[in-house]
Amino acid sequence: MFQSLGNEPMLGPEQIAYLRELRPHIKASIFLLATGMLVGILSGAHFFDIAPRFSESLGSFAQIFTGLPKPLLASAIFLNNGVKTFLVLLLGVVGGILPVCFLLLNGYAIGLVLYITIQSKGIASFLLAIVPHGIFELPAVLLGASIGIFLGARATKRLFGKFETTLKSDLRRAIRFYCAVILPLLLVAAFVEAFITSAIVSR
Repeated sequence: MFQSLGNEPMLGPEQIAYLRELRPHIKASIFLLATGMLVGILSGAHFFDIAPRFSESLGSFAQIFTGLPKPLLASAIFLNNGVKTFLVLLLGVVGGILPVCFLLLNGYAIGLVLYITIQSKGIASFLLAIVPHGIFELPAVLLGASIGIFLGARATKRLFGKFETTLKSDLRRAIRFYCAVILPLLLVAAFVEAFITSAIVSR
């Protein structure tokens, strides 16, 4: 998926080169997210009180956005995801700890939602509720977390004098990539979720 993203003409040479550097960290991010998902599914299946409580909490959170006009809903989703992804990217410089935790927790939440939805409505309902916006949002989130892990690894190695580049230059590259690639993906995902996913789910 990310290799094909790197071949898109919309990306410049700088973004393509950065994606190549990120490749091992992207693989690590996918592994962490998948691990969290597996734990979430197993938790829902074996600890019977977790799924109902999580479902109730999720419903309460969703109520915050209920009734919002779709443009405002899209803006709220975009702001929420944009800020979270940027913080995960930025604070990854502290050893990459935050992006690792972020991926595991988000994977856990997705796994629980997957288990709950399959039990109540079937796999098709889960896919309809996730796939339309997820094909844009998930790559954006994975890229943001991958950059956070990448920055954390470089910052740690820099402590031992193994890198000549400065933290400032690394952050500049990361923020340029965030603005050029991640933010547009999150923007599209937010509007798809507000206008398309919500219409599908409400049927």
